[in-house]
Amino acid sequence: MAKVSGEDVVVSINVADVLTPIACARSITFDIQNEMIETSITGNGNFRTYIPGALDWNGTIEGLVFIYKENNPYNGLGQLYDLIINGTAITINYYEVDVDGVTFLNKTGTAYIESINETSSFDNMVTFTANIKGTGQITITYGDV
Repeated sequence: MAKVSGEDVVVSINVADVLTPIACARSITFDIQNEMIETSITGNGNFRTYIPGALDWNGTIEGLVFIYKENNPYNGLGQLYDLIINGTAITINYYEVDVDGVTFLNKTGTAYIESINETSSFDNMVTFTANIKGTGQITITYGDV
């Protein structure tokens, strides 16, 4: 068992069969939820009972704003705006490896960019936050590198 350092987690998106990291993503989140369906009936006692239902997943990418020309191999903020405006489905890949470089955890699925928020400050760098909404199943693999 080994720890994972944040710098060893990379988020990439696949557009037109090219898997490319999102430029300068400094913080990412991944969230998977299980909808719980209540199965309690009268006479069950004081506690409710549940069974798992449908799953849902999403994520957030935070980073520094980088601007590239259209035909650049990186995904800067302009490219992310193109994806949300065009309603383009993307394959998103969250890849992490432990600090010893021995084991990995990978999450891959189809998603849409749900929102992009840009924050500008007169005395600091411009940052962005992009929210990703998964559609369909997420594939999770892990094991030896």
